[in-house]
Amino acid sequence: MKHSGDPWTASGMKSYNKPHEAGVRAFLSAIVVDPQNHAKFLNMLSMLEHMGSRKIMVSQAKRPEQMSMDTLQHLAEEARHAYFFKRHAERVNGSAMKGWVDENTMARVPALMYFGRMDGGISKQVGEDDAYGWVSLIIELRACWLYEIYNEVVEEAGVHLPLKGLLAEEDHHLAEMFEMCGENHAQLRELSAYETSLFEKLWGALEMAYPFESERIAAA
Repeated sequence: MKHSGDPWTASGMKSYNKPHEAGVRAFLSAIVVDPQNHAKFLNMLSMLEHMGSRKIMVSQAKRPEQMSMDTLQHLAEEARHAYFFKRHAERVNGSAMKGWVDENTMARVPALMYFGRMDGGISKQVGEDDAYGWVSLIIELRACWLYEIYNEVVEEAGVHLPLKGLLAEEDHHLAEMFEMCGENHAQLRELSAYETSLFEKLWGALEMAYPFESERIAAA
């Protein structure tokens, strides 16, 4: 069924994250012109997309009678997004980056903690039966928010990273998940605020892993 409003207004996500936009944009602007560290950042995104695809697979394996074509498509596209970021990480790096380990993945442990705490916290609040839809909805809000800024940054910098097709797929997933779960605006806002608090910690870890401001000041 169609729900009133749109996911951005209903969730309050953009207002929660307004204070973080400038810092995220500055970080991305610095890292996209630093190939070695950009590759590590891309590899972290690949890992997170893989975790998202695995979340879909595991959650739906418990309810095989409800596996639909739309869910299979969602699973396939999230796995392809993991491949997309891995492929571009290796292209930017100029060599293979096997797996996701500390040496080739920026803020690997904080990224794992971010996803695990978000998944666990949301699943506990909404219940395992509804976790797929709600976790996916919150993830898609974050992905669309971050990738939109990322796309603007790479285009401004003239860096080759074709994010528009991936963004279109994430936008489609967001619309699907909002249609599935979006009737409860109060819960959506609460869960979005919870995810934002976890994202703040992850982004803080990324800025510690790549202290671009201090490097820029030292260089000046």
